[in-house]
Amino acid sequence: MKNKATGQGNGSVYIVFLAAIAAVPAMATDMYLAAMPIIAKQWGAPDSRVALSLVLWFAGFSVFLLVCGPLSDKHGRRPVLLAGLALFAAASVACALATNVAQLIVFRVLQGIGAAGPSSMCMAICRDRFEGLRRKHILAWVGIILGLAPMVAPTVGAMLLWLSSWRIIFAVQTGLGVMLLLASWRFYHETAAERVAGRMLTLMGRYAHLARNHRYTLSVMAMGLIVGPFFGFIAFAPIIYIQIYGLSNRTFSLLFGLNALMGMCGAFVCTRVMKVLSDTVLLTVCFVGCAAGGAGILIWGGGHPGAFAAAMCAVTFFCGVSRPLSNHLILEQVRHDIGSASSFIVFYQFMVGALCMRIVTTPWHAPIRVFGFVALLMPTMVLAIWPLLLHLLRTPQPVAVSPESASAV
Repeated sequence: MKNKATGQGNGSVYIVFLAAIAAVPAMATDMYLAAMPIIAKQWGAPDSRVALSLVLWFAGFSVFLLVCGPLSDKHGRRPVLLAGLALFAAASVACALATNVAQLIVFRVLQGIGAAGPSSMCMAICRDRFEGLRRKHILAWVGIILGLAPMVAPTVGAMLLWLSSWRIIFAVQTGLGVMLLLASWRFYHETAAERVAGRMLTLMGRYAHLARNHRYTLSVMAMGLIVGPFFGFIAFAPIIYIQIYGLSNRTFSLLFGLNALMGMCGAFVCTRVMKVLSDTVLLTVCFVGCAAGGAGILIWGGGHPGAFAAAMCAVTFFCGVSRPLSNHLILEQVRHDIGSASSFIVFYQFMVGALCMRIVTTPWHAPIRVFGFVALLMPTMVLAIWPLLLHLLRTPQPVAVSPESASAV
């Protein structure tokens, strides 16, 4: 199958490229987790204030996803991708030079803004190039490769902390950002086949057009909830493993990597099971599995770190199975404003994640129970919405009309 926009082939190198640019957020967050308690102790700051450098990173990242999408529909994917990687690398340098928590938070927000470019373009490029079953397989394989980042990043971060100070983590992130920038400059050729016109305010208004697509809107709202506990775990992991259970940084990185491995296994299982089970059946099983894992955390997670890790692995496994199918389902509902639609998918998922992070990092009296409640609530809400969404998707869809055609009429 050839690229619809450029005629490029489908080689595995391209899949690795998509996974690499999608891994920028994981690289910027997971490598940094083990350093958070050290930074708080070094500067005498509360853990909750240092945690803002993670939570607000996600907030800045998520908000600017909404800007990147329309810009890529107007100017193409390539300029947005390159600009985002350049800002990410520059902000990483600034983080390494920060002298207090306030500066670190500001520079981390800028780093998150830069990461929005490559992250949003991954799904848009995939939507540009691939269709149908091929797209589901590509999304699944991207998920498999992408799972390496949260496996490797915490271990790398822990090793860097053992060798030097936390600042070297941002130096490494700078180097990785520069490498991706050079690779994108040389390797990626524009895939957007259409362009839209208008000023920035007009471009942002295209989200209103997407909002009138009820299939797309409800799909995004429902499918985005399932990833909430996974993102919440990213912020909660150092709290439960290091602070509550008193595990070493090395053990923390191993357990965090095990959880990421389960996400990879889920994505791999998806590539096999999607051939024999319908998307509807498979997604239903995933939602039930995530809910069961959340219930396990709520009931047994406070008793032993192994029990928490096992239940969380179940949540992540079923989340890994569901994401290629759910993202494909959402992308199938749009034919125009693909950059905006792709960006909003990632925006919504990360905003749900940022909310979950803020909830679970608040100093609760029983933090593990709170996390377990969140992990149970999110998939339960998806299961409640699921029948309505299936009914809507099975209803005959009217012929799609582009915004330009409608305005011309």
